[in-house]
Amino acid sequence: MNPSRLHMTLDARIVREHARGRWIGILGRLAPTLAPALARPGRHVPCPVHGGSDGFRVFRDVAETGGGICNSCGPRRDGFALLMWANAWGFRETLEAVARDLGLDTRQPRTIEPRPRPVVVSRPADDGGKDAGSAEAALRRVWSETLDPDDRQALPLRRYLSRRGIDAEPDPRVLRFHPGLAYYEDTRRVGTFPALVAKVSDAEGRPVSLHRIYLDRAGHKAPVAHPKKMMPPIGTLCGGAVRLYPACVTLGITEGIETALVIRQRTAMPVWAGISATLLQRFVPPPGVDLVVIWADLDRSGTGEQAARALRERLVSRGIRVALHLPKGPIPEGSKSLDWCDLWRLDLRAAA
Repeated sequence: MNPSRLHMTLDARIVREHARGRWIGILGRLAPTLAPALARPGRHVPCPVHGGSDGFRVFRDVAETGGGICNSCGPRRDGFALLMWANAWGFRETLEAVARDLGLDTRQPRTIEPRPRPVVVSRPADDGGKDAGSAEAALRRVWSETLDPDDRQALPLRRYLSRRGIDAEPDPRVLRFHPGLAYYEDTRRVGTFPALVAKVSDAEGRPVSLHRIYLDRAGHKAPVAHPKKMMPPIGTLCGGAVRLYPACVTLGITEGIETALVIRQRTAMPVWAGISATLLQRFVPPPGVDLVVIWADLDRSGTGEQAARALRERLVSRGIRVALHLPKGPIPEGSKSLDWCDLWRLDLRAAA
């Protein structure tokens, strides 16, 4: 037998076992477009790939299996298959992403410890509840509690942006500050933290979710497992973005909000943030945009570059001009990636 194939099979077995019972969190983090379905296991919601009103659902045992079914494409029996379908990933890319999310090092043999089957519980009210009505209410509540970035209480946000080398002024209609937002891991409330809160709009410009970056008082990311989280959306995220500035004939697009702000600061170009490589790949520019400038992330897995190239290919096929920029490496030792925010901050340090 091919040794590399055996290694891949062993890795898949290990990762699958550790993912059992945790698929709701894994899928929500790696494929945010699945969030409406994950909030309502067993219930039909708009398909994250095809749109519509009720063409998709995850299975009731999604926490255990990670599976779901599209009315057009058929069932995806486990979380690996569902991620491959939702994100247009290959198996190896999916396996590595799930392993990283679980904090596993699949390069080393591990003994699988038996785990009890967990009790499946509802998502916390903080993340939107079980249906679209409560999800919308949660979004409205969180947004109503936010403050202008210039507010005196928003010092942690201003410190966070300053640490990333950003002094561009964000639009308070899109990006705001929450002085104390509850943070949950699955159903367990971990604590309350200040947070950057950004409005996420769909391809038509309608607000559908809020993206949160949890912080500490000193302006660092909060000491939690996943400081960046998307609230369950009330519509499809495919094609959407955080619309940080009004678009014109030229529009920049990035993965991260921080990168978008620093590009704006350096170029005066209107820039939107796609939030993740998955959503960046599916970004749809609004009517009137003639040139899309993709400011891609450079990461060791190649995910950011692959998503950027896929977006470029799709937009060019639709007659839209595209420019693609990648940071010039290398990626710093000990870092997983290099984005434009990192690059320019390193340049500033070198010039100091």
